[in-house]
Amino acid sequence: MARKLAAAHGLGDDDLIMSREGIEQLQSRLYCLQAAIEDVDRDLAAASEPTDVREALDWLLENARPLATLWVEPRTVD
Repeated sequence: MARKLAAAHGLGDDDLIMSREGIEQLQSRLYCLQAAIEDVDRDLAAASEPTDVREALDWLLENARPLATLWVEPRTVD
């Protein structure tokens, strides 16, 4: 039944439907990770001490973990 409904709406086997909230969470966490990577790139370029590197790594991990723990499920038809 799900395949028939998907086909009726022009969705292929590789397409899925997500809630707006799910995609917004994903995009928000991805944006935080992208910004953290830019911060860490800048910080590492100026790093002169091992503690600078550790602080940059801690910042990166702090911003990567929320994305790593996010699990987005496709929506199902009730």
